[in-house]
Amino acid sequence: MLPAHSEQVKSLLELCFGDSAWTKESLRSQLEKSDSRCTVVVEDDRIIGFLAFEQVLDEGSIVEVAVHPDCRRKGIARSLITAAIQSAEGLNTVFLEVRESNTPAVGLYESLGFERIGVRKGYYQKPKEDAVLMKMTLM
Repeated sequence: MLPAHSEQVKSLLELCFGDSAWTKESLRSQLEKSDSRCTVVVEDDRIIGFLAFEQVLDEGSIVEVAVHPDCRRKGIARSLITAAIQSAEGLNTVFLEVRESNTPAVGLYESLGFERIGVRKGYYQKPKEDAVLMKMTLM
C-alpha cells in the first residue's frame, strides 16, 4: 500500500465497517508503524481489498481485513491473509479478533487453520459486541 491509496482505503473501510471504521489518523498511524505491513488489492483503478498485518518477533497479528461488498466470496481476503503469512519471516503464531456475528469471516479463518481460543467480551463498539480471539500455529 502506498500513501496515495489512503483515501480509497479509508472509503473502503467506511463502506465495510461504518461507524467503527478506522479514522484517517488511525490509518496513517498503522502505515507508519515499523512492524506493520498494509496491502491493497486494486481492480480497474479501485481498491477492492485491504489488509493490515503486524509482526513482532515470531508473532503476527491480522489487524484489519476489508473487501468491497461487491467483490466478496472471490478469494480476495484468503489471498491477502495467505500472502501476509507466507511473506513473514520467522513467524510461528498468528492472532486475530473477529466479531462474533461475522460468521462468514469466522468460517474463512477456520478454513485457513485458525482456531478459536477465547472471547473478548465487549471488544467491539458501534455496535457493542464480543470478539472471537483466534490463533494459527505455524510449523
